[in-house]
Amino acid sequence: MGLNPLWDIAFALALGGKLIWYFSESPTRLGISKARQFLFALGMVLALILLVGPVPHIAIHIFWVHMIQHVGLMMLISPLIVLGSPVKLALNSRYRTVRSFVRKVSSNLAIRQLFRPQVGFAIFLATLILTHFSPLANAGMTNPNIHCLELMLFLAAGIIYYLPVLEGNPTPYFVPYSFRVGSLFAMMLPETMTGFFLYSGNKLLHDIPSGVTTMAGMSDQHRGGAIMWAMGMLIDAIWIVLAARDWFNNERELSEAMNNE
Repeated sequence: MGLNPLWDIAFALALGGKLIWYFSESPTRLGISKARQFLFALGMVLALILLVGPVPHIAIHIFWVHMIQHVGLMMLISPLIVLGSPVKLALNSRYRTVRSFVRKVSSNLAIRQLFRPQVGFAIFLATLILTHFSPLANAGMTNPNIHCLELMLFLAAGIIYYLPVLEGNPTPYFVPYSFRVGSLFAMMLPETMTGFFLYSGNKLLHDIPSGVTTMAGMSDQHRGGAIMWAMGMLIDAIWIVLAARDWFNNERELSEAMNNE
């Protein structure tokens, strides 16, 4: 069982094309800071590392490498992309076709519902559970195509979840800052508990390659759980601090505005 190289080509074209588009739009003209541009570029480069080349090919056979993909795409890369303000850039694109397409899509009622914070939370949580504690978990480690579809699901679920709770993009619905911080705190529990159950469990949740002993498979699963448990808490803490800072800055601006009246 191996990963079809066409997936490497598809991911490389998609990510590389997105990166080229982003900087061709001259984000600075819309007030998108250099820091945000750097975060977007960092997210895309990390995505390329995890989706193109040796890492995805190794992850088909080694669970803990797959968990690095999961944590990286869902909890680190997707918020980095969101912080780069790509939606703001697309809605104000200098290319008419891009601008009209994005505005048409963003006006669709069904699509707008995806970016309600409660819906994003549910999608993120369902993705987290289904890809680890359902038949999809085993399919993702035994079928290379399903494995790649899982990777796309990780990235999409992360972007849908983080878009309304992190600053930088226009969203269909206003989300109070207290709700943003609370949502990020609440999501930390299922993320870390998923890692804990994988780390402490004594039953394999997926098939292992032929020639690999059950003991080695359990060790691999425990290592993957430890990575998610530790990395998840650390990365989540960063986004919570960032959301809390945004809340503090907003309160300060409101206070200053009231004092100036």
